[in-house]
Amino acid sequence: MKYFKVDPQNPSQQVIEEAVAVLRRGGVIVYPTDTLYGLGIDATNPKAVHKLYLIKQRDPQIPVSLMVHSLDDIEQIAGMLPVDVYEQLKKLMPGKFTVLIEQKSKGILPVFEEYGVRPAGKNKIGFRIPDLPLCEKLAGAFGLPISTTSANISGKGNLRSVIDIIAHFGDKLDLIIDGGAVKSVKGSTIIDFTKKPLLVVREGDVPIKEVKERLNDPSIRKKKTRFDVLFVCSGNINRSVMAEGILKAMLARTRYKDIIQVHSAGTLYLPPSPAHEYTRKVCDENNISVNEHRSRHLTQHMVEEADVIIALAMDHKYFIEKKYPEFAEKVVLLKQWHHRKKIPLPSVADPMGYEIDFYRETFREIRNEIKRIMPYLLAEVKEFMDYHDLTLE
Repeated sequence: MKYFKVDPQNPSQQVIEEAVAVLRRGGVIVYPTDTLYGLGIDATNPKAVHKLYLIKQRDPQIPVSLMVHSLDDIEQIAGMLPVDVYEQLKKLMPGKFTVLIEQKSKGILPVFEEYGVRPAGKNKIGFRIPDLPLCEKLAGAFGLPISTTSANISGKGNLRSVIDIIAHFGDKLDLIIDGGAVKSVKGSTIIDFTKKPLLVVREGDVPIKEVKERLNDPSIRKKKTRFDVLFVCSGNINRSVMAEGILKAMLARTRYKDIIQVHSAGTLYLPPSPAHEYTRKVCDENNISVNEHRSRHLTQHMVEEADVIIALAMDHKYFIEKKYPEFAEKVVLLKQWHHRKKIPLPSVADPMGYEIDFYRETFREIRNEIKRIMPYLLAEVKEFMDYHDLTLE
């Protein structure tokens, strides 16, 4: 195993040439990037690819990304980029990003398929152009894509120093370029450019807020694994509590129970309170327990995280749209949602102050409306799953 201590901002030509020689022989190198240390191999060499997966103990179905020298290299591998994508990439690269690009042509990477692996998954390739002179010189001198998977055992924590890397991999490595301890904790931010709007698959060293600012695109979304439904009423002790309990009970009998997350909140500022006595009793009568419920005031974080916000009455819908106008497209009215015509009484009346029979009628009304909208809700969930590449167990 060869070892070189370098300044990654100004590496010697000798170190670059030594690393290139090892890559051409099918060897494995360790090198610093602008985020973490990477394990590098010639991504066009099938034996080197196989060796990399063995060393990392990585599932062959889990992809690795590729380090290249320029955007032109990306086009040579994946095919011509749309003009808008090319311009967006220019704003990000070189930088602390991994970009997932649609593979339009087979290019120079058929060897991955021989081992049942792909560099980024089905019809996608992950690319990096690190903002570090050492990486720029190495990628330019080698001329072919180099793997840029983190130097650790798959699924384990990141290793930030060469000492730790040697302790884990030992003589399985052919050459080490020691650029000192890295400061990165999260690694690169991964952005999927095959999605519209763009999807941040992993929020690394660069937060999603900065990604939106750089690309001037507020529609960029963050990877999620659950579809978030938020019911809103006034005090979050009656109507929205019933709605939350009813939908959870309906979902418990379906395959979507682990995909859809249901919450409720109120527009009023109230101390955390249990559901109203009559609400608890009516729910109990229908085998739904809300005894552990405590009221919550609606917050911006809840609104941001929700995929759909279902208001129980018109005043709740207006409240949310006025206070959070940037999220108005998420807000729907339970009784009006997916009705072709406006209905005369679009709000679920507040049962507060009435006898228990009114609560029972409110419960039935909410349950019937949730049954009505369920096909439309599940259609949105399926779109959500396609967008986030999720599958049902």
